[in-house]
Order: sequence, then structure tokens, then C-alpha cells
Amino acid sequence: MIVNISDLNFDVSVSECMKNMKPHPKFQHCTFENYIPDSRYPSQSSIKNILSEKVLLAGKNKIKYKINNKGFFGFLKRSNSSNKNTDNPDKNLNLYLDGGFGVGKTHLLSACYNVAETDKKTFLSFGELTYFFNFLGIEKSIKYFSGFDLILLDEFELDDPATTRMIAKFFQELGNETLVITTSNTLPSDLGKGQHFQVEEFEREMGVIADSFSTYIIEGEDYRRKSGSQLWKRVVDKEFFMDQYTKADTEAASKGLIGFKDLIRLLKQNHPFKYYIIPDCTEALFIDGIKPFDSLDEALRFAHLVDNCYYYNTKIFIRSEYHLKDLYNGEMLESCFQKKFLRCLSRLDELAVFYLK
Repeated sequence: MIVNISDLNFDVSVSECMKNMKPHPKFQHCTFENYIPDSRYPSQSSIKNILSEKVLLAGKNKIKYKINNKGFFGFLKRSNSSNKNTDNPDKNLNLYLDGGFGVGKTHLLSACYNVAETDKKTFLSFGELTYFFNFLGIEKSIKYFSGFDLILLDEFELDDPATTRMIAKFFQELGNETLVITTSNTLPSDLGKGQHFQVEEFEREMGVIADSFSTYIIEGEDYRRKSGSQLWKRVVDKEFFMDQYTKADTEAASKGLIGFKDLIRLLKQNHPFKYYIIPDCTEALFIDGIKPFDSLDEALRFAHLVDNCYYYNTKIFIRSEYHLKDLYNGEMLESCFQKKFLRCLSRLDELAVFYLK
């Protein structure tokens, strides 16, 4: 089936978006059993065992805890397989899973959702949570999410002061019976550092956030990493690219083709919270003429689309005269959104087939 990307209907309600908060096709069958730890990194087996025990308590363990105010820099417990929390996984603190790109954090988070016995559970990216705040307002968001037994947040990151304040308020006022498990590639002690805002001015907020979690480090290598020779196919013209688009019928039930300028225009016209509609309707997305981003806004919108395509396992085919490493300029990669863009490149490495024009 051919999908006209420009004609997709983005007129969906907030309630419809809420129904979408669950592991998507790429991760909907993830379990702890089919997570295969790398034997070279014992922390992977350790966190697998901790999560499998902890998540079964969601909705059952109603012992409340109170967030203390010890302060951020004195609180952080850099946990690994030898951390005291490993011996006491039932401690009623939220879990913060720190690890690099491609070590299986999202698989583990999805497994938590898939095996949890409570119906009051939700899975979403950290970016989607902040978009939720924009949709509903922070107060309504806190009330809504406090109704869950289990909240699973993928890719926790603090990009700016406004987000830091909202997240601190969220964790301070979220119902104490709600268990939050989040993944990140930044330790709590490093959140906000190098992000062009003064972390020390937000020590109280950072303390609230850090005191909400018990932190575990997942070591490992990025399984998505490929050599550059695998990323780029030979130089092709528009006719060859269209020929590949025609042949995609044999591998994808639905496909869509759009020029890069039209894609950016479409993304700007719609709220990022609704970008899931594109991969939800398309198993193969062809983008012609992609080039380095002109603005930070365009770069962020595209990165969020790639995140959605990653969750849906939508294959991306790109024709461009630029290489992957050229899409984000040096200033963007040094901005407070650095890790967001690096994650986008890592996920494109897995999802995309590139053709030089």
C-alpha cells in the first residue's frame, strides 16, 4: 500500500495519544527471557534480575516512601552489580538505568511493561512526557500519571532549565505508590552539565530528581554500530531511488515517499507528540534530498521522528549528497541537545539505508 505522507491525518486527540503509550512493534514482544546479556558485562545480567523481581511488585507493594532533601551532589549512589540495592531490589525507590547507546535499555524497559501484571502501566519516551506537560499543563499531568502503578520512561534527559523545574515538580508531587523506571545515557550526577545552563542554580530541583531514584549502571557496547562502508550504498540517481521504492512492496506492507523539504514542512505543522502517526501508517519511509539542518527546531523535530520510527521499526531509505555525520553541525552537537542528536544518529545507523546522490 502506498501512503501519501503529506496527506496523513494528524488531527488526533490527546486521549488518542494517551492510548499510544505502550511498547510499539519493535519492542512489543520483548521479555526478560529474550534479553540476552553480554557475558563480558555482568551488570547486564544483574539489572535483568533486579528488574524482573522489581516489576512484579508494581501495583502490589503499597509501602510509601518520602523523597528526602539531602541535596543532589551528596546523594548520588553510583550503582552497579555490587551496589547494596542489588541485594535489596524491593526497596521502594524508582530505578534509574544508566547506559550507553545500544546496550539494550529500551528492550529491558519494554520487558517491564510486557510482564507487569498491573493494568495501570504506561510506557513513553522522556520527550513525550515533556510534550505531555505542554499538552495538559504540569498539574493535570501529575494528576493523570499518579493514577498509574508503573511508569516507564525511555531516555531521561535534562535539556534546559524549564524542563528541570517541571520534572522536579513532577517527581515531588507524583503519587508515592507509583513506581517509575527510567533509562538514560547520562548519570544523574552529570544531568545538565555542559548544557549551557548553570546546574548549581538548580541544585534543589536536581536534588529532588536524584533523590527519587536508585541508580544502576549498565555497561556494554552499542550493538547498532556499523562500519561506514555498510551505511552508504553507491551513488544513485533519482530513477534508481524510485526503483528501490517500487521494489519495497515485497518487504513492506505500506510505504511512503516524501521530499526532505516537504517532510520538514509537515513536521513544523504538527506537534511532535503526534509524529507517531507517520511510522504507525508506514513500514518503509523514503526521504529524498535530506541535507544538514538549517535550524535547531528542524533538527529536533527530525530527531523525534526518528525516535518514533525506531520504536515502530519503520525502515528509512534516504537519498542525499551528504553523509550521516554531516546532518548535525558542530554547534548542534555541542548544544544541550547533543545526546539527543547522537542517539538519532545511532538509531539511523540501525534503521536507515543511505544512497548518495
